[in-house]
Amino acid sequence: MEYAGRKWFYSYRKLFGICSEPKLISTTNRILSQYSALTKSWETTTNSEWTCRHYLSTKMILNATVLTNALDYSSEVGMRIANPYFEYYATLSIIRALVYTIPSESWNNGKLMSISHSKAINVAFDWLAKFDVATADRLKRLSLQLKAQREVISYKAPASGDSILDNSYDLFELLIIVTEAAQLNSELLEASVKKNASPENFFVEYEHVKQISKFEIEGFSFSDPEDNHRLDYISRKQPQPLNLALTMTEGQTEDFIGAWDGEEEGMFNNGSPANWQEIFDIP
Repeated sequence: MEYAGRKWFYSYRKLFGICSEPKLISTTNRILSQYSALTKSWETTTNSEWTCRHYLSTKMILNATVLTNALDYSSEVGMRIANPYFEYYATLSIIRALVYTIPSESWNNGKLMSISHSKAINVAFDWLAKFDVATADRLKRLSLQLKAQREVISYKAPASGDSILDNSYDLFELLIIVTEAAQLNSELLEASVKKNASPENFFVEYEHVKQISKFEIEGFSFSDPEDNHRLDYISRKQPQPLNLALTMTEGQTEDFIGAWDGEEEGMFNNGSPANWQEIFDIP
C-alpha cells in the first residue's frame, strides 16, 4: 500500500482516514525521528527488548480477537452479563498493543507489562492525538465508558440488568484504529532498524523471554510454555523487530486462538481464520 509518500506493508482500513495526507506525513516523520534516536545507538539488549515488545503486541491483538469472538458468542446464546467484560478487555488489550510500541515508554525490566489501566489509556490516546486530537478524545471517552460499564456489573450489580448500559457505539472502529496505530509504529521502527542498526546486534536475550513467559501476580507464579516456544522461534528465525503483521505467523495465530476453542459441540469456538479478521488482518 502506497500513501503519504511511503510504501506500507499493511493495508490500513481506518487510521489513514482520521487525518489529512499532509498531517500523516508530518506525524510519521516525527515518530520516525523518535525511533531514529533509538536505532542509531542500537545494541543487543535494545534489539531483544523491542523484538519481544512487538511479539507482545501481536499477542494483545490476538487476545482482543478471541474476546470479540467470545462477545459474539455470548450475544448469540443470551449471556449478556459477560458482554461488558469482553468489550472492555478487548479494548484494553488493543490499548496495550499500542503502548508496547511507543518509544517513549520504558520497558523497565518488564514492568511496562503491568502498566495500570488508567495510565495505559492515557498513554495510548495521547499518542493517537498525534494523528487527530478529536478522534483521540472521542475514542478515549469511549474506552472510559466501556471501563465504567464493566465496573457497573462488578461493583453495582444492576437490578435492571444491562438495560441501564449504553450500546450505541462502534466498538470495532475503536479497536481497528488503535491497532493500526500500533502497526504503523512497528512499520516505522522496522524501517529505522534496517537503516541504522547493525545485524550483529540481532539477538534475543533469554532474560526478555523469561520476563514474558514466566511471571508472578499477587504472589502466584505462572509459566507459559507457548510463549517460550514462540520466542525461541523468533530468536532463531527473525531476531529483530519486524512490523506486527509480519511478526505474526500462521502457527502462532492458530495455536493462540485455538487454545480457547471448546472441543465439544455447542461449546465456544473461534471458527476458521475467516472469523478472525474483524480487528486486524491475521494470517
